[in-house]
Amino acid sequence: MLRNAAWIACGMLALGAAGQQSAPEPAASKPAHVSKPDRDKARKDFLAGAKEMKAQHPRAAMDDFERALTLDPANRSFQAALEVAKEHAIRDLLQQADKDRIEGHFDDARAKLTEAQRIDPDNAMVEEHAGELAADASASSGALRADEALGAPIALKPTPGARSFHLHAGERDVIRQVLTAYGIQPTIDQTVGTTRVRFDVDDVNFAEVQRALNLATNTFLVALDPQRAVVAKDTRENHTKYDRMAAETVYLPGMPTDQLTETVSLAKTVFNMKTATVMPSQSALSVRGPAAAIPALNATLNSLLGGRSEVQLDVKMFEVDRTKATNVGLILPTQTTLFNVYSEAASLLQSNSSLVQQIISSGLAAPGDWPAIVAILVASGQISNSILSQPFGVFGGGLTMTGITYQGGSANLQLNSSSVRMVDELQLRVNSGEEGVVKVGERYPIETSSYSSLSPSGLNIPGLSNAGLSSTLQNLGVNLSSLTSAATEAVPQVQYQDIGLTLDVTPQIEGRSSVSMKFDLKLDSLAGSSVNGLPVMNNREYKAITSLAMGQSSVMMASLSRQESDSLNGIPGLGDVPGFEATTNKNLNFDYGELAIVVTPHLVRSAGFEFAGPMMPVPPAP
Repeated sequence: MLRNAAWIACGMLALGAAGQQSAPEPAASKPAHVSKPDRDKARKDFLAGAKEMKAQHPRAAMDDFERALTLDPANRSFQAALEVAKEHAIRDLLQQADKDRIEGHFDDARAKLTEAQRIDPDNAMVEEHAGELAADASASSGALRADEALGAPIALKPTPGARSFHLHAGERDVIRQVLTAYGIQPTIDQTVGTTRVRFDVDDVNFAEVQRALNLATNTFLVALDPQRAVVAKDTRENHTKYDRMAAETVYLPGMPTDQLTETVSLAKTVFNMKTATVMPSQSALSVRGPAAAIPALNATLNSLLGGRSEVQLDVKMFEVDRTKATNVGLILPTQTTLFNVYSEAASLLQSNSSLVQQIISSGLAAPGDWPAIVAILVASGQISNSILSQPFGVFGGGLTMTGITYQGGSANLQLNSSSVRMVDELQLRVNSGEEGVVKVGERYPIETSSYSSLSPSGLNIPGLSNAGLSSTLQNLGVNLSSLTSAATEAVPQVQYQDIGLTLDVTPQIEGRSSVSMKFDLKLDSLAGSSVNGLPVMNNREYKAITSLAMGQSSVMMASLSRQESDSLNGIPGLGDVPGFEATTNKNLNFDYGELAIVVTPHLVRSAGFEFAGPMMPVPPAP
C-alpha cells in the first residue's frame, strides 16, 4: 500500500510539474550549486519518466528518473519516483521469469532474474525466485518419482475465512490486494491493464471472491503451487498459453459403443478436450485437455449415466369370438304327381288278371271289391312299378277321384352357438423414446423358390459311374442311383412370415406426470387363396399417437371379422302367406370376432426433469 501511494504521489507531482512550477524547497535543504537550467532539464526528464510509467514502460521511466535525480539530487519526488519505477521494473522481470520457468525456458528465466538483481541487489523477492528457479531446473533434469508421475491438478490453498473489500483502483492493484489478503502471491501477466474498477464485496470466502474478481477484471487464475498463481486476461491466447492440461479415464459401464463414440465428439467440441479416445472393451473414455474443464465434463457424463426415464407398460389383450348357426323351418317337396285313381286301378287289374283270379278263388276278396283286390296286389309285393305302390292321397269323388303322390319332406329345428373369450396379459419395460414390441401369433413358412439339378444327363463321378474305385464305394453303401436322386432333389428356399398381431409402442415422457405413446398395430393373416402357389396375405395396420397421465389406460379396438350369411329353402311365395311362414326353411350363420388392447403406462424411473443443469464455465476453445 505504501508503494502504491508513492506511485500515486509521483503521478500527481508529474501532473503538477507539467502545468506549473513546483513549490520551492526550503532554503536549508536546497543545494546552492543547482542551476536553473539543470533544474528545468531535471523537471523535463521527470515528466518524460512519468509518461513512460503511464505507458507501462518502467525501464525507460527508470532511466529518465535517474537522469532527473542526477541533475537535482535533493529533490525527494525524483527519488520516490525512481524507487517506484525500480519496483515496477523488478516486478515485470519476475513475472516474465515465472512464465519462462513454467514453460521450461530456464536460461531465459535466469537471465531476467540476473537483470532484476542488478537493479536491486538486496531485493528479497529476487532471491526467492532465484532459489525456486534452481529447484525447478534441478527437478526437470531428473526422472519423475513414482509418486509424482500421476496426481491431481494443483489447487490453491488460500487462508480460510471471510473478508470484505471496498476498492476503487486499477485492475492490477485490485487483484494484488485481494489475492494477498488470502495469502496468495499473484504473478500478473502484462495483458492485465490498469483500468480503474470498483470492487465492493462483503463477507466472502476465497471461492466467492475469485469468481467476483474474475468477472470484475475479466481475468482468470492458474495455480503455480498452493500459495502462488498466475493472473492473466481471459482470452483464448492466454488460455492456450497458461491452462494446465490434465488426463483422465472416465468409466461408463453399460453404455453402448455408438454412444461412447458420441461422447468423444461431446468432449472435443463442447469441453475443448485436445484428445479423446474410446476403449470399448472397458466401456471407458480417455480424455486429455484443460484441467478446468475436467470437472464440467465429469458432471455432464455423470448426468448421462443416469440414463433416460423408464416406463412400465401393462398390456392386456381381450379377444372375443362368437359363432351362431340356426336351421329352422319346413322343407316341402318341390314336385308331385296327380293321377285318376279309377284309371290307375283298372289298368292294374287288367294287367294282372291271373293274380286277380287267384285272390278271388282263394276267398281273400269278393269279385266286385276292387279296392281290396288292389290293396292285396300291392301288399303281396308282386307289383312294384305302379304308382299305387307309393304313398298317395286322394281328393274328389266318383269318376273324378284324383290321387296325389307324397315325395317326402323334412322339418328342421337346429341351433349351434359358441363363444370364446381369451385374455393375454403381459408387462414390458421401455426407456423413454425407445420402441417396445409385442407379438402374438406364429411364423408361417412360405416357399419362395427351389433349386434342383438342371442337367438331363446322368451323374458322372470317376470311380463310380465309370472305371475306377466304384466297387470300393459300393461296398461302403454308396451307389449311383442314390447319388443321382440326391443331385436332382429340389431344395426349397423358405421365408418365414409373421402371422398374427404385432404391436409397437413408443412412450415419450412429457413433463413430470404425463406420457405420449405412439402405437403401430399390424394384423397379418392368410387370405385363403394363393397366386402361383404362394399364399395371399391380409394385412391391416393402425397407427395413432395419444397423450395421457401416468396410470391411465389407452384402449384400442380392432374388429377382426364380422360375417353373416342367410339362406332360404322352400316354395316361392308360400312363406309370405300368413300362417305359412314356417313352411320356409331358414339357415343363418353368424361369425363375430373382436379384439381389445388396453395399454397402461407406469413411471418406473425418472431422469432429466430439470430444464437445465448447473452452469459450468470452461476455458474457451483455442
